[in-house]
Amino acid sequence: MADGARADVFGKLLKQGDLPNISKYIVQKGSYKNAVTVFPSTTGPAYTPYILGKFPGRCNFPGIRWFDKKEFAKTFFSLKRFRSYIGHETYLMNHDISKDHKTIFEIIPDSLSILNELTRGITAGGDKTRYSKIYYKLKSHFTNKTNEVDKVSRRILLANSNRLPDFSFVVYLGIDNYSHLTHPFHKSVLDSYKIIDNSIGELAKSLIKKDMLDDTLLLIVSDHGLSQTHSHFDLLEYMNRNGFKTFYYPNIFKNLFNASAANMVSGNSMSNLYFKGKKSWDDFNTDEISDFINQLVQRPEIDILLVKQSNDRIKILSKRGSAKTWIDSENTINYEVMDSDPFGYEALPPVMTIYESLQNTYNTNYPDALVQINQLFESPRTGDIVVTASPGHDLRAKHENPEHRSSHGSLIKDHMLVPIAINTDISKEFIRTVDLFPTILKLLGYELPQLLDGQSLVD
Repeated sequence: MADGARADVFGKLLKQGDLPNISKYIVQKGSYKNAVTVFPSTTGPAYTPYILGKFPGRCNFPGIRWFDKKEFAKTFFSLKRFRSYIGHETYLMNHDISKDHKTIFEIIPDSLSILNELTRGITAGGDKTRYSKIYYKLKSHFTNKTNEVDKVSRRILLANSNRLPDFSFVVYLGIDNYSHLTHPFHKSVLDSYKIIDNSIGELAKSLIKKDMLDDTLLLIVSDHGLSQTHSHFDLLEYMNRNGFKTFYYPNIFKNLFNASAANMVSGNSMSNLYFKGKKSWDDFNTDEISDFINQLVQRPEIDILLVKQSNDRIKILSKRGSAKTWIDSENTINYEVMDSDPFGYEALPPVMTIYESLQNTYNTNYPDALVQINQLFESPRTGDIVVTASPGHDLRAKHENPEHRSSHGSLIKDHMLVPIAINTDISKEFIRTVDLFPTILKLLGYELPQLLDGQSLVD
């Protein structure tokens, strides 16, 4: 898992010959593709395609921070009222996600995991960083030593290469963290791609010694891309200036007892917003804040506003126009443009299959946006309103130390397109990251679970 790897940067380095081991041992033996990740395009939710074969909304995982209105109103003592997976609450991730679907670790018991937070089903011995992952993630976040952390991933992987399990999920954090500190094209970021390439080279040598290289499925994947940030919009203070008492992380005690709204930012370019009605959290109607919505969408820092409606429709607003979308009982995407298209799409069919929706939007600035919006709002924890930032901006001006100079989480292609390198032939042109789960299981000879969101990329 090359966390934060951009498809264009990866492709350019590959073409220039700067990733020789990935080219030799993976791409030349198989395929290199760009895939569409999920919304929100953030670490954690964007791991569910690989670990569960599901969109994050269908795992009840709407962001790295979320607020549960029902639980918040029910009791003060519930541990399910709100969450941030930045810090110690990351250990609750396995508990929080839906239990309706098996993880890949539950399907393949002989598994290994390194610096991965979503580990439900793995054995104690298989999670090689069970107790150290928080230390390494905090070190990676707060220091300029992320490449040291990536070398830890490489060291642990190679230390286990003499007896690799059936499945290994190994996370490299450098690309993401150095991108946040600098920008996605900085030398330190590019060096992080090369550390992964070096790891593949060392792993391949070990597999060659055991005559196992040709029998081993190798993949380089990513969860999201990033875009450079030049301006920070303080969405929290904007809400407070508009009369809301806003609950937020990290200061969860400030409005804990009198909150009328909540702001839960993910990746800094996306936020779930929650609102209390006149009497309770349950009786809220978006008509009550129509002026706030209309003002917010006109802000230069705001790109897309998604508004939950009572009839399971999702209203899409931008400065370009407005539309509605929903999934019907036939599992088809419905799209109704109300004036002009909010994404700037050329005319789309009003009804599309899930794959047609991907195909028709893949080469746009918002690939697969309609499917991704609909899946997110299937989560009961998704906000009443979901906000994404305009390119170059983010939604978090305070409480982000060190300052983030790149962001992700939104629906734009820089965040949504990710590289996939795999040492087997993939002919399908339009793919999602959620297609990798059934592909891996099929290639390893496992029966596919029911109700997966993706399709195998091999026959």
